[in-house]
Amino acid sequence: MAILLVLLLLATVAGHAALWIAFVNHIHGVAFPRPVMRVLSTSAYSWLLAGPVLLALWVVRAWPELTSTSAWPTLPSGLLFYGVFCCALAVGPLPRWLWQRLTVRSPAILRSNHTARLNLARTVSHSPARGPWQHLTRVPGNEVLLLDVNEKTIDVPGLPLALDGLSIVHLSDLHFTGRIGREYFDEVVRLANELEPDLVAITGDLVDKARCIPWIAPTLGKLVVPHGAYYVLGNHDLRVDLVELRGELAKAGLIALGGGWRKVEINGQLIALAGNELPWIAPPAHMADCPRAPRGGEPFRVLLSHSPDQYAWARERGFDLMLAGHTHGGQIQFPLLGPVVAPSRCGVRYASGTFHEPPTVMHVSRGVSGLLPLRINCRPELTKLVLRAGSPVRSTASAPKATTLRPVS
Repeated sequence: MAILLVLLLLATVAGHAALWIAFVNHIHGVAFPRPVMRVLSTSAYSWLLAGPVLLALWVVRAWPELTSTSAWPTLPSGLLFYGVFCCALAVGPLPRWLWQRLTVRSPAILRSNHTARLNLARTVSHSPARGPWQHLTRVPGNEVLLLDVNEKTIDVPGLPLALDGLSIVHLSDLHFTGRIGREYFDEVVRLANELEPDLVAITGDLVDKARCIPWIAPTLGKLVVPHGAYYVLGNHDLRVDLVELRGELAKAGLIALGGGWRKVEINGQLIALAGNELPWIAPPAHMADCPRAPRGGEPFRVLLSHSPDQYAWARERGFDLMLAGHTHGGQIQFPLLGPVVAPSRCGVRYASGTFHEPPTVMHVSRGVSGLLPLRINCRPELTKLVLRAGSPVRSTASAPKATTLRPVS
């Protein structure tokens, strides 16, 4: 009897946690005003933590009655319904989600992934805005100053042969706040330049604090790229003056794609680069006057979007490649399970990595930084994507050799 009761209580707690974590993930994929978002998030996290505590107190008080075969304590009908609902989550959707997380595999289109893991803490000082942030970066296991520099080779079915080998450096979620010093981002840009990409794509959340807007020119303004550095904005960029932000980005040589699209010619082949900043900044690129499919000399389509929630939008409009960020890979990833919290209507489904749902290949970056300087088992990343034309079942034998990076002393 006691064992069954303990299992029911554990199921209730698991279902409770799953419900409120899903709620938090979902609301962060919606364009609520910032004060509303703060109230919703605080309330959800408070109840997420308070629920098990209140349940434990009730169990301690009522344990003799709970283990009695003759009497059970009565509960208000509302709480009883909630408990049954949480148990149902724990024995229904939650096990399926756990199985999907445990059996996740890299998609066939990911031909290779070479990673150099660099400890930037040895050469970079950070300048926390307030005392606690300075100490948070030193918490054991915090990887916020450890950078993964990836070179991923992916097969893109719609890629024209003339673009075979096209390389794109994908940067996302820089979060200039002052909590991590500018030297860190100087080093990220230096490493990006060493990767020698054809294009640079920045997918939002560049600046959180107005005082950090002057960082743009000495950091992102030093990107060296033959065919341009392009960007879209994210929800955190709304915390500063967008006119000033866009002006500084333009002065630094970066090209805005939010709400529009433009053609770039590489090796005689046209590429349509488009931007989608939904749900926070409307409108997305209007693609009606852009050719739909990459056939007959029509452009290869690439979308920059801050949120991976726009994946369906990209697929409906025939994009070949979509680049996104926003989720930070969950920032904390648990052994076997991976991330649990990710700010997306899809939860952790697209938290980070490479995905292929025809006709669109999507890469979601874990980001370069974050508002909260804390990452556990989830390093920030700088990624170079090398695109290959052909079928996802092609051999990996011809994958290009990884770029050699100058080591950090």
